[in-house]
Amino acid sequence: MIEALRLRAHVEALTAHGPRYEDLPGVPAGLRYITDQLGGLGLKVRVERYGSELHQVNLVAEIEGGTSDDAVELCAHWDTVADSPGADDNASGVAGVLEAARALRDADLPARTIRFCLFGGEEAYFDGSLAHQALITPRTESIVFEMIGFTSPVQRFPEQLEGLVEPPEHGDFIALVSDEHSQGLLARFVRHLQVPALPLVLPDFAREVAMRSDHVPYWDAGRRSLLVTDTADYRNPRYHREDDTADSLDYDFAAGVVKAAVRTITELAQ
Repeated sequence: MIEALRLRAHVEALTAHGPRYEDLPGVPAGLRYITDQLGGLGLKVRVERYGSELHQVNLVAEIEGGTSDDAVELCAHWDTVADSPGADDNASGVAGVLEAARALRDADLPARTIRFCLFGGEEAYFDGSLAHQALITPRTESIVFEMIGFTSPVQRFPEQLEGLVEPPEHGDFIALVSDEHSQGLLARFVRHLQVPALPLVLPDFAREVAMRSDHVPYWDAGRRSLLVTDTADYRNPRYHREDDTADSLDYDFAAGVVKAAVRTITELAQ
């Protein structure tokens, strides 16, 4: 059961100490919180360092698969920009990963490993997820949560996508973005959603509009990855600002997104 109240509690805890940026206090507090939450589920947390600084770290936990070396990964970045507590960007995504881990921990032994990845360095050109690529198999695929908690009566849309899709007027949907190689992930996720969705398969000429999160290193390496997002600053006026706070989010909406991810991962790991 994915509960909105639990998602909110995670976001409040992650934002309580301010921005999760470089040497600010929010970094050790956030890393400790994530580690404690995953460890409390009985999962062993692995630290992936990609630099010498405290903030240059990924936290990874997994449910080991039985018959395959490949994995299905659910990912989110834990870091923020310098001036924002980052409730939507991206404590909402981290909260979603933590609650998905809770829902999946008691699953029957999957054929494929289910891996939970909390990346650092997304705000620094995907440093954490880029380093992670050297540690995974070629067929490992991922679902990336990048801001999943904000809804609004107003929605903007990238000019580059004019003519490709009919832009929604209201920000009440979750966008599912894949490249042409990752369409299967998108199709599976859509089947399990019970909140409004905007599925987008980006042709090569339109890829640049979505090259802003941790799915990018997967795409660049030829791996399948699905970006799951509330569209960031195309919807959320608090993006990268100090008022991106826990009380601004729609946790029932976020819960619906996480439920679909759990069902999709369960199916993919069989």
